[in-house]
Amino acid sequence: MKAEVQFFNSQEAAKILGVNVSTIKRWTDEGRLQCVKTPGGHRKFFLKHLAYFLEMNQDKSSKPNLFPMENEEDLRISYYVMKGDFDYLVDYVEENALMCNRERVQQVLNGLYLGQFPLHVIYDRLVTPLLRRLGDRWHNGLISITEEHFATHTVRDAIIRLQGIIRRPTKHLGIAFCLNFSDELHDIALKMVDHILEARGFKILFSGPLTVLDNADDVFSRYRPNRVYVSSTIVENIEKVQKEFDFLCENCMKYDVGLYVGGPGFDFLNISCAKLERRLLTFEETAKY
Repeated sequence: MKAEVQFFNSQEAAKILGVNVSTIKRWTDEGRLQCVKTPGGHRKFFLKHLAYFLEMNQDKSSKPNLFPMENEEDLRISYYVMKGDFDYLVDYVEENALMCNRERVQQVLNGLYLGQFPLHVIYDRLVTPLLRRLGDRWHNGLISITEEHFATHTVRDAIIRLQGIIRRPTKHLGIAFCLNFSDELHDIALKMVDHILEARGFKILFSGPLTVLDNADDVFSRYRPNRVYVSSTIVENIEKVQKEFDFLCENCMKYDVGLYVGGPGFDFLNISCAKLERRLLTFEETAKY
């Protein structure tokens, strides 16, 4: 991980303590909150300044905006969250995911979102590289498959809990299916797509892993989606999955539904389909198209 945190500015200190900048100025003028001043008169706050204030004013300070501040560790992570230092945060979340520390993983995800980082940025720059690292650790024999599952599901749980604070627009854009194939066990990427689409204004019908598509015609007829998103991570039976994809394409053609696909599993499939709108390579593309 990176070197010691240097300082917070007044805006960051205000966000952490849940107050406005004028209150920060008043507290420093009154001597309640310590700081250092630059030659230009700007206030800079070190970790020890905010930690001491929180310790001495636990019952007086406002509730922090990003997440509860109880110790210096909270302040440190708040700093990296507000700075958007994803290199540090990937290291930190990986360490805590391997320890199955849901609270710390959740703290980072919530902090980034409440700190105005778009979902696609959080998922592209934090969660995606993190999941790749966990997979590489298992592939290289550094952790067992059980440890990989523990860590991955710690991240998955935090992602699902994040949905509770996602802001949803009042404008309704339509209905989107989020589907996996019948042999697909991985649904984390699809769940992140779900969140981004919901934040855009879509009503989501999420199938989860191991989705049997035999009754797709009935489902399309009943719910009338505007879009279908399919995620595929690993394809073990190419012939079977290809038939499922072709059947899905037929239904998209029949009901005039746009089809979006994503994931490395599609490297092994023929995805020629008149209704295929886009193969999504990043979550930013999910947010854009």
